[in-house]
Amino acid sequence: MLVRGGILGRNSGLGSAHHNLADLLGSGSVPGWEIDSVSEYQLPTKSGPLRRLWKRWFSHPRAVDKAIRKSFSKGSCDIVHITDQEQAHLVPKRSKLPVIVTVHDLFHLFPTKMNLGGQEIDIGEQNPPSYRRRDIKKLKRGLSRADLLICDSKATLRDCQKHFPNVKSICVPLGIDVSSYSPKNRDIKLEKVNDRCNLLIVGSNDPRKRMEFICKALGSIESSILNELQIHHVGQGESSYGQPAIIDLALQNKVNNWSGHGPSVSESKLMELRDISECLLFPSASEGFGYPPLEALASGLPVLCADLPSHNELMPDGYCLPAEEIASWKDSIIEIYQVWKTRSGKPREFPSDLVEHAKKFDNSVFSSRMADAYNSLGSDINLFSFGKVVE
Repeated sequence: MLVRGGILGRNSGLGSAHHNLADLLGSGSVPGWEIDSVSEYQLPTKSGPLRRLWKRWFSHPRAVDKAIRKSFSKGSCDIVHITDQEQAHLVPKRSKLPVIVTVHDLFHLFPTKMNLGGQEIDIGEQNPPSYRRRDIKKLKRGLSRADLLICDSKATLRDCQKHFPNVKSICVPLGIDVSSYSPKNRDIKLEKVNDRCNLLIVGSNDPRKRMEFICKALGSIESSILNELQIHHVGQGESSYGQPAIIDLALQNKVNNWSGHGPSVSESKLMELRDISECLLFPSASEGFGYPPLEALASGLPVLCADLPSHNELMPDGYCLPAEEIASWKDSIIEIYQVWKTRSGKPREFPSDLVEHAKKFDNSVFSSRMADAYNSLGSDINLFSFGKVVE
């Protein structure tokens, strides 16, 4: 039985991970396992906060508990799998079936601060409102009741072992359908959108995404080169944390060629942006898994990535940069520009070695690891190797 709270779309990180697992189980791709049922709910968009809290804290937990007891009595279900830690309050206090929770990250439950280059960055909300503090307590208690925590990165595994030492935890990296991203399996439309060197940035205006840093790094580039760069940003441009909008950060640093595409970009549009770009810039200070850099690699797009967890676990050698060194980012971006300049308008290549590296995290590998996790519930489980490649 797969369990989550309110239905999430595929265009969000948690929603994408849930749908991917559901699709793989539904198609028989996870050896020996299939879906018995999915427990979730659709909440009207106009519902008030009290109704939402009632549904989250009382109504839905009772429905999940009832569904588990019903499946157990029918003998139709062996395991309950809650697909992200933000729904861990749904772990029953007394479950007749073992309960697994996928943990993508813990920085929202245990917020920290990180100092990078003299700047203190909030990782997670430092002073949540009272209702959220109560919610976090429920999530922590739920995680402590689980039979197994499946972490999607080594960094998250270490956090779970620290904060929940009495709960068995393992690492199973998430998966993507590499074949759907591979340049060999799709039509690449390299329509000329401008005469500039296009660079892609994906991420919201959250402090940990470090949009101010990347704007400063770009702004440090001499104007003769900077004027030939075109930045494409996908993500929420406005800030919910009292920071300037990303476009304002760009203009403050004289990065004038900036195109904001917003957070609701279709997958086809995002693929077009990958194809016309020379590189993905990903300066984030902390990620649960890091879909954007992995998807970029699978599509044949090079990545410049901060050497920080857990996206640095996904990268080939030489693709991670010192997180706080503006000079390193500047030099690497200029190198990307120079490669573009020497092509004199010719289309870039799509390196096959990037796609091959991404295959370490293909859905077929993920499915095999998930089957191992399900089969091993109740016994000693070791950390899975990150080096497993599709045969």
